[in-house]
Amino acid sequence: MYLVSIKSLKPNDILGKAIVSEKGQVLLNKGVKLDEHYINILDKYGYQFVYIEDDDTKDITVEDDISDELKTKAIKTIKKVFDIVTPTKDDNVDDFKEIIKKIEKGEIKKKLADSPFIKSIESMSYDIVNSLGDVKVLNGMASLKRQDNFTYQHCLDVTILSVALASKLLYTKKRLIELAKGCLLHDIGRILINKSLYTQPRKLSDAEFELIKKHPQIGYLVLKDVSQVGIIGSHIAYQHHEQQDGLGYPRGLKGNNLLPVPDKVTEEGYIMPLAEIVCVTNVYDALVSPRAYRSAYTPDQAFFIMKRMAGKQLNIEAFRVFSDMIPAYPIGTTVYILNGKYKNFIGVVSKVNQENLTRPTVRLLYNASKRRISPLEIDLMKNPIVNIAGVII
Repeated sequence: MYLVSIKSLKPNDILGKAIVSEKGQVLLNKGVKLDEHYINILDKYGYQFVYIEDDDTKDITVEDDISDELKTKAIKTIKKVFDIVTPTKDDNVDDFKEIIKKIEKGEIKKKLADSPFIKSIESMSYDIVNSLGDVKVLNGMASLKRQDNFTYQHCLDVTILSVALASKLLYTKKRLIELAKGCLLHDIGRILINKSLYTQPRKLSDAEFELIKKHPQIGYLVLKDVSQVGIIGSHIAYQHHEQQDGLGYPRGLKGNNLLPVPDKVTEEGYIMPLAEIVCVTNVYDALVSPRAYRSAYTPDQAFFIMKRMAGKQLNIEAFRVFSDMIPAYPIGTTVYILNGKYKNFIGVVSKVNQENLTRPTVRLLYNASKRRISPLEIDLMKNPIVNIAGVII
């Protein structure tokens, strides 16, 4: 199977991976032959990419980092918790002070604390930590997100990435669960801000952008003192947009670019180590996911952007460890050959080489004229002069 843009789908393409809603409902099953009707439905529902397969790629499988069952349960739980704080249409406000007043009344916090779903966040965190175990390399692909469920999927993806990175840095299971709770809820502050600011593909005014930059503080105030979330979880929400250079938001905390290991001391005015981890994973998932105002970046493009951010916005040591866990060219993604005998050919990554995550094995499917060819595999570990770039077809 391989990942393609909805815009390039054709009738008779075979779906390589089931499309599942956040409610766990299978919308389209793996193996379905697509027609114009199905393609239009996928487009209407806001999917930008799907996996397809054919005789030349059916042996290429993309394994998720956690099971579909656990993923569905997690998305449902996040949505149920966020629904508790979601304002009604008549109660939607665009003023930060008004949002804070609503939180200070205490009704939102009480509803949250009394909800059985907030209690489920801890058990869900435990299950995710156990499921990931001591995974060394993740698949590197974001969930197939739609704009209207972006926040739920994003929170789960950031949780998976963060727990895996913190596990590699030898955090205890107890701390990993605390981290997971915070990650699952880290964007809850967005829910109290007018949804249109996130979903409309337009340039925001300065005032609107300033309001969006308040969502970590809003999230912290909602989660603070909710015992099921804890102090670490609430501060994950508070600090996930802070930067090493002190130019992040909402408080302008700083970092020192030291490896965020368990015994690292958090000084006053500095980002706590677990939040430094989330700052990295949050940026990665945001970059490789489609947004209302731009298409998704490919993983190698995301790494190029993040490499320039490392040391200034992102903890450089956390980024270094992270880049050793995520393939720049994940299995099932398409790549473009930049030089050599097969220059301008397009292929699908069929295997990730664990020794070097930037040098996969590629199955060539299209020649330089974009015509389909008999598949031909090249191992980039054995062809060191060949360079590639991720591309979405």
